[in-house]
Amino acid sequence: MLVDTCPRCGARAQFEVVWIGKPGSWSRERYPAALVCIACGSPVAGDVSERGHHILGLWADRVTGKEFPDVPRHIAETADEAHRCHSIKAYRAAVLLARSVIEATAKEKEITNGSLIKKIDEMFDRRLIREHVKDGAHEVRHLGNDMAHGDFIDPVDAEESGLILTLMSELLEEVFQSVARVQRARDLRAAKVTGSGA
Repeated sequence: MLVDTCPRCGARAQFEVVWIGKPGSWSRERYPAALVCIACGSPVAGDVSERGHHILGLWADRVTGKEFPDVPRHIAETADEAHRCHSIKAYRAAVLLARSVIEATAKEKEITNGSLIKKIDEMFDRRLIREHVKDGAHEVRHLGNDMAHGDFIDPVDAEESGLILTLMSELLEEVFQSVARVQRARDLRAAKVTGSGA
């Protein structure tokens, strides 16, 4: 049982470890980790022992996510979680979640058959995304596939993770958010026409 004082809510609480990374060069005994406070449900970054049996320190740094207000909730929450992982330097986790967001977006648009490469291409064929967004989604897929299949030989750095999240966000912008803004503009225009009696 992992117990410590939560830097978010201040409670003495239990923590669940949701990710453990590799130790840094400064210490072979401290492993960076993402934890969740059972008391408040907040994500917290910290250091744990090799097998995650002991908390060696919790970081009070802010964990930051990103809101996607016009994206279906289950996809928006996962995209936000990817950004939160990036903010605590859990770059592999961020990339894996970004890949999952791409696939979930295709499924939301009822593109459910075949591999992810086929799903991305079908989103393009259906004119849900433009060509450069399709190419970006494939870049997310390439790196995400490496992570999904356990190919962890090459590290993922902050720049690479950040770029993958940008490409993921561009797909969400294209498929959901831009479309929703256009619809709001149409609704406002229609309401004005109705209100003026024209």
